[in-house]
Amino acid sequence: MNRAVVAAGKRKRASEPPLTRDEQQILDLILSKEGSGIQPREIKYQLKIPDPVITKANKTLLAKNLIKEVKGIQRGGAARKIFMGFNFTPSDVVSGGIWYEDGKIDTEFVNGLKMLCLSKVRKSKVTTLEGLYKFVNEAKVAKVEIPKPQLDELLTSMVLEKELVEVKSTGMGAFCGIRIGETCYKLPTAGRGVAKGSITGAFASIPCGACPRIDLCTPDGVISPSTCVYFNQWLDIKL
Repeated sequence: MNRAVVAAGKRKRASEPPLTRDEQQILDLILSKEGSGIQPREIKYQLKIPDPVITKANKTLLAKNLIKEVKGIQRGGAARKIFMGFNFTPSDVVSGGIWYEDGKIDTEFVNGLKMLCLSKVRKSKVTTLEGLYKFVNEAKVAKVEIPKPQLDELLTSMVLEKELVEVKSTGMGAFCGIRIGETCYKLPTAGRGVAKGSITGAFASIPCGACPRIDLCTPDGVISPSTCVYFNQWLDIKL
């Protein structure tokens, strides 16, 4: 870098007035919050500094690129104003994570992801969280990887909205290759109004629902539906 430019930069910084006591206090508090940031009213509450002083100090800190203003999740019709250190990245609690954009829920993205999940379930007949997790991330519908917990939240909302039905694998038929008892998702049965509770109740009625070895049960394992005495007895009763 040109020495003259460096020298000019040093002279400029040297000519800038130092932070006032209030400005330094506010800066220290904001930096201590890291990616969580802090709202102006919280600054006032913690430091007992009047609003006009806080507003003026924040303008100075913003101008010096020591802090930045970000929009928190929208609540009560307006996005929250939050200040944090210039080099910190807003946490998911502040930004809302992948579902939000500028403090507002990204409905276009959420609906697009829902349609993608439905297309996968329709094609596979039945699938798991792990299967959907791999599918949507390989499809690269988002700029970043969609975390499994967030995808699980979306699937739960789709079940509540009756867009999907949550079932448990039996290890047979459409569930072949899926561990018995693992949570799966399928489309609602057309015209039958199948509810989540009825599916769960049906699973609870078979011996698998109370089996202490269900985690070890696989279609081709030592413990399997084909060799289970209790399961065969249950089939005889049902038939």
